[in-house]
Amino acid sequence: MRSLRGRRGLGNAVLAGASALALLTATAGSTQAASGIYTYVTPSGQTVRGQDPPSDTCLALTGGAVKFANDTTDTAFLYASGSCGGQWGELVGVGATWDAPTGAQAMGVRFGSAPG
Repeated sequence: MRSLRGRRGLGNAVLAGASALALLTATAGSTQAASGIYTYVTPSGQTVRGQDPPSDTCLALTGGAVKFANDTTDTAFLYASGSCGGQWGELVGVGATWDAPTGAQAMGVRFGSAPG
């Protein structure tokens, strides 16, 4: 009988340890990121492509963007500033594109469900 109780206790301990490890692995590896690709075109005509951008983090659009395509799972908020400072200028929904008005360009983008 004693060996059976010992095994039951060991089994419960192993199960608890495995559950804790699974929880730690799930939370440690789950940094929020938008899945998919975004593409922008600079004023000089260069196409720049990014993949799986982090959510709620400002990304500078090197060279500026006059066109922007959002094929990620998050809404893109475009800013006139490369540091995403001030009020956001344009919202580009999932699967949508944006063309800058004449003389304007976006310098930063933040992906997420709300502007930062």
